[in-house]
Amino acid sequence: MPPIAANTNDLFAVIAQITDPERDLKAALGHLHLWLADTLGKIELVITNGDQDRVVYNASIYSEAQIFAAGGLHRYLSKGQSGINFGQAQMMERIVNRQLDLDHPTPNSWLALPWGGVRLDRGAIMVFSDRTTKFPPEQFSLMETVADALEQAFSSRHARQELLKLKQQQQQVNQQLQQQQNLLSVQHQIALLSGNPLPLNELCRQFHEQFKALLPCHNFYVALLSQDDKWIEFPYIIDQYQPLLTKRRQLGDGITEYLLRTQKPLLLNQQQRQALVDNGEATQMGHPAKSWMGAPLFSDDNVIGAVVIQDYQQEQRYSEQDLKMLSYLAHHIANVLIIRQAHKALSDNQQALEGAVNERTLALQHEIAERRRIESQLRHDNLHDHLTGLPNRALLLQRLEQLFARQKRDPSYQYALLYLDLDRFKMVNDSLGHLTGDNLLTQVSARLKRCLRGTDTVARLGGDEFAIILDNVHTNDDAKTTANRIHKMLSQPFLINKEEIYSGASIGIAYCDENYESPQAILRDADVAMYQSKARGGQPIVFSAAMRKEAQRRLRLETELTRAIEQQQFVVHYQPVWRLDSKQLVGFEALVRWNHPERGLLMPVQFIEVMEETKQILELDRWVMQHACRQFAHWQKKYPRMSEISISVNLSSEWFSRQNSLDIINTTLKQSGLPAKSLRLEITERSLLGQHEQATIILHQIRRLGVRLAMDDFGTGYSSLNYLHRLPLDIVKIDRSFTSQIHVEQRAKDVVQAIVHLASALNMKVNAEGIDNIQQIEILREMGCDFGQGFQLGKPMPSERVPQFVSGKTAAADAV
Repeated sequence: MPPIAANTNDLFAVIAQITDPERDLKAALGHLHLWLADTLGKIELVITNGDQDRVVYNASIYSEAQIFAAGGLHRYLSKGQSGINFGQAQMMERIVNRQLDLDHPTPNSWLALPWGGVRLDRGAIMVFSDRTTKFPPEQFSLMETVADALEQAFSSRHARQELLKLKQQQQQVNQQLQQQQNLLSVQHQIALLSGNPLPLNELCRQFHEQFKALLPCHNFYVALLSQDDKWIEFPYIIDQYQPLLTKRRQLGDGITEYLLRTQKPLLLNQQQRQALVDNGEATQMGHPAKSWMGAPLFSDDNVIGAVVIQDYQQEQRYSEQDLKMLSYLAHHIANVLIIRQAHKALSDNQQALEGAVNERTLALQHEIAERRRIESQLRHDNLHDHLTGLPNRALLLQRLEQLFARQKRDPSYQYALLYLDLDRFKMVNDSLGHLTGDNLLTQVSARLKRCLRGTDTVARLGGDEFAIILDNVHTNDDAKTTANRIHKMLSQPFLINKEEIYSGASIGIAYCDENYESPQAILRDADVAMYQSKARGGQPIVFSAAMRKEAQRRLRLETELTRAIEQQQFVVHYQPVWRLDSKQLVGFEALVRWNHPERGLLMPVQFIEVMEETKQILELDRWVMQHACRQFAHWQKKYPRMSEISISVNLSSEWFSRQNSLDIINTTLKQSGLPAKSLRLEITERSLLGQHEQATIILHQIRRLGVRLAMDDFGTGYSSLNYLHRLPLDIVKIDRSFTSQIHVEQRAKDVVQAIVHLASALNMKVNAEGIDNIQQIEILREMGCDFGQGFQLGKPMPSERVPQFVSGKTAAADAV
């Protein structure tokens, strides 16, 4: 064994290797192991790092887990030991005393020292030998020197590592600063190109040259979308595999198109590009690149093209940082292209403006003439109906103003105004379409003009309303004769699309004398007369003072009805309905009354028609249904015998033109708590006119709720057997006009019998209204009529009398 002093220089050389962070630590510690073996003889060596609780060098029979185990070597050394030098005897003593817990075989001798004395938190060096005795003092002292040297070496290595990291970080910062400087320089050069009037391909070549200062980009191209977004144009393209690539292609599904669709920067390696192709998201066009990178060009939020770099040799040529840089520069390239386009547009506009000025100067006279023509046409259009070409309301009033002034100057001058409204126009429009309706209006206009003189004026006021000024009327009969001629002419069928269509018209006549104060008053009175004509079957009617009073009365009635709804002035009376064969009370019909604050209790005939015309009837129907359902639900809970008695409520035609009709009925039942089977809704045949299909759909929906349905006033002339069987009806109600005559008129009896047979064939029940005497009851019972109601069976009664009536129904049934 060489002297220790002779080997000290070698030791420091080995320690120097450990301090060098660029050398492999395990290799350097291996050299230390060799040096110790030369000095101490054959040994096993373990070196630990306490900071990380791990073995940094292990050339022993013990695993890292055994070394750091609870009874292991490292744990024993950590118990305040400044150093250990055990021979075989000391080792066995501590193993027997369970101070050490080592797997066999155990070393004969063990020398262990912490780095820097007892501070085991830094680490330890352990030497194991086959000798049976302790290590000699000079070797123990040498190991103390080695331990101190190791601590300094590891500290030095750590410090030099940190210094090396700082140098590397500084280099990275310097590189990033240089890249930023290069990027800003390229950005500046690209910005300068915005004012350069280079051809587009040369401009893109300059872009390419600037990119070369930042990235390897031999293969480079710029793609732009055409104005119609149907083509991709390549103003500049450099490709080592396709030097003659077409400069334009139809927009397809290539990777460039994929980038334009996603509108996001895209970095692809060979596998990612192939995945797009395999998934059907893109098609490979041209030679496949191993690395592909592109960024979209934007104008505002619209993509206008892309700039692309690709490489055919290296798989990972470009990085995400490169993609960010490309996207950043693509923004500035797009700005240059936009500015260039704006400059070109400005230049083109200037040239176009010069040409336009010349053309404008030459065309000025023509334009002035055309403007005058247009102004004349606009004046004509403003005063004429665009569909028929007839004068409109504005021109009619102008004409009336002129005639009104003329009559004031010359009281002997007379003229008349006809106000005309087409019959059945809405039905034609709704059932056959607006084009047919327009065609009908055009033909009506032509017929009206044929009925008039050259000095007369016919105007379309809007919709299906027309007005006619009869000039210089000598007698009142002249106006009425003309009106009758028009009425007869319009009663003839119109041939539209090879179909005969009948319309007819209601005509009101106002004679314009000196008593009128304004043309508007004349038009108003002719309108009033027209409504009277409509009410009387369409024959022309001459306005009278009584009509004005009636119109005023009606207007007042409409106002009072609006107030009546707001203030809930209506009340509901209930008329009993009986089963005729068993004399059993089966239901009540809810009948509305108006408790007028001045005129007392009014019957429906006095106000229902007005409410239907003013569209107020829907609100009244809803109120009656909600009130009756709440009342009956209350009675059924309080009087169990009423659970089998139903309540009938009338519905108007307006329900079939509202989308929320079903919701209103369903909500009413839920809020009132009335079972659906206890509610019967009655409709009239007239309410189905013009809306059979829509009404049928809604009625089926109502029936599915469990509500029963009845056809009211059946047989009054509106019914159509073609659709009756398609309606989900439970009951047909015979109108009182037939019931009241069955005991005196055979024809009425035959009609009722036919209705009973028809209802039976359709699996429907029959209810006869208006029963006024016992004889009628007997006849109806013999015919097989199921139910009946009328004054003979019980008059309508207020709600407070119903419970009393039901409790005494046996006595009431005697009348059945």
